[in-house]
Amino acid sequence: MTRFGYACISDLLGVTTSRTCRLTSATPDRLRELIDINLTALMTILEHNRAHGWGLFRIGSGVIPFGSHSINMLEWDAEFAPQLAAIGTFALRHDMRLSMHPGQYTIINSPNPDVRRAAVAELAYAARFLDALGLPPAHKLVLHVGGVYGDKPAALARFAEEANRLPDAVRRRLVVENDDRHYTLADVLAISEQTGLPVVFDNLHDRLHPSPEPPEVLLPRVFATWGGQHGAPKVHFSSQATGQRPGKHAEFADPDEFRAVLDLCGRHGAFDLMLEAKAKDTALRAVLAAIESAAAT
Repeated sequence: MTRFGYACISDLLGVTTSRTCRLTSATPDRLRELIDINLTALMTILEHNRAHGWGLFRIGSGVIPFGSHSINMLEWDAEFAPQLAAIGTFALRHDMRLSMHPGQYTIINSPNPDVRRAAVAELAYAARFLDALGLPPAHKLVLHVGGVYGDKPAALARFAEEANRLPDAVRRRLVVENDDRHYTLADVLAISEQTGLPVVFDNLHDRLHPSPEPPEVLLPRVFATWGGQHGAPKVHFSSQATGQRPGKHAEFADPDEFRAVLDLCGRHGAFDLMLEAKAKDTALRAVLAAIESAAAT
């Protein structure tokens, strides 16, 4: 059975998991206050999701403010151990799958070693957070390949090399996603062959930057990168925002397109689907209701 979810913020509740502050205000006490607020918000969202039957959720990278920055020297995983354990236990008890998606500056294939070091630190922090929840490796960290830097084969090779020497705590959670500009689904499948990383299929990215072969040909290979400790394949769905730059997510999901992706992916086995829409859970509720209504007629 497909689990559905959304990212970071509950629009219906008006709750986010990433309350933060300015770097200049990031005192230990302020950081503790924000961590408590964010963890409380995360549990509130998970309880809300359970009530709606939504089993997938992406936690905002800012759940621990400045989690990979030297300003945050807190032993937050020890200080907040009871809250973290309660969140993880709740997720596992209700078959929820959590993930994180470090931001656009987390680039492990950059030619700049300082950028790579910062990216590894961000990934290590995110893995530390999921570990602190007590979650198994099927709860993932999603990453894009990064830039081309004038030499795509070299950039691909650099990603594979850097991925293969990441700490085990990161590698066991890491998955790689196709993007809308540089790296196609075929490209990330080639990376998977060199690294063993599972591949996330993103429908909008594939439409904007397609592989030589269509997704119906590549999806069996994509789904085969999952299984075992990695869990069910993950799929990202979004609709293009009308009149906006290519790749910008729409406020809501197009029901016909959503149903088509469900049908396409469903031919290849069970999977989980993350809706990437500006209206978050409002959009998820709307598109699932539309699908259910269409099925009943």
